[in-house]
Amino acid sequence: METVQRVSIVQQVQNRMLRLIEDGTYKPGEKLPVEKELCQQMSVGRGTVREAVRLLQARGYVEIKPGRGAFVAEHIPDGNGGAVEWLIQNEATLRDAIEVRHDLEPLAARRMAEKGSSEAIQRLETLHSQLLEAIQRQDTARIAQLDEDFHSAILEGTGNQLLIAINQQIILGMKVFRHKTFQVPQNILNVVQPHMQIMRTIQNRDGEGAEAAMRSHLDKVQEDLRENIARSADEDGN
Repeated sequence: METVQRVSIVQQVQNRMLRLIEDGTYKPGEKLPVEKELCQQMSVGRGTVREAVRLLQARGYVEIKPGRGAFVAEHIPDGNGGAVEWLIQNEATLRDAIEVRHDLEPLAARRMAEKGSSEAIQRLETLHSQLLEAIQRQDTARIAQLDEDFHSAILEGTGNQLLIAINQQIILGMKVFRHKTFQVPQNILNVVQPHMQIMRTIQNRDGEGAEAAMRSHLDKVQEDLRENIARSADEDGN
């Protein structure tokens, strides 16, 4: 319950800061107020402000300059353009990360289906329900976090400490990608049915089916990445 509440506050702070950027209160290229001042303005703690700023950075509205602080981006994203532009710029890195996931997560899904505890499966069901609620609220920050939690729960459900440790490293490289990709509405819709299929095969203790469902899901993630990039390239050429 505490996690849900905190994410909601982060989303509110992010939205408030975004409005200040869009209405010109915080101008392009201008340094944001220091963390202490933002905490006072938003009436929240440092952790909440840091997370909100990080999310705005992921969306392309804020730039972090080491040793200097957080600045409003010189070029403010227009709709989904910022997200797609970021996907293009980071295509090679994303392909590498998804390739590693493609090797690990189908195996993890199989192992969880065959050996996972009832408690681990119940957690997966809870996370999926929370994801559907976040989609209804159009809370992209929460959607991204729940997508991460869903996939992590499968790795953790295997009980394999090596898989869990590798996943922790992958998560660090995927955070920005998740926040960017869910700014594209179709990508949000594309996780619902695959997650449901993965969950059902695990519930049914169908290891082979779980492995196939996860592999199909990650194939779709790769396809979505290619389509988003190709679509943007076509638009630039017109």
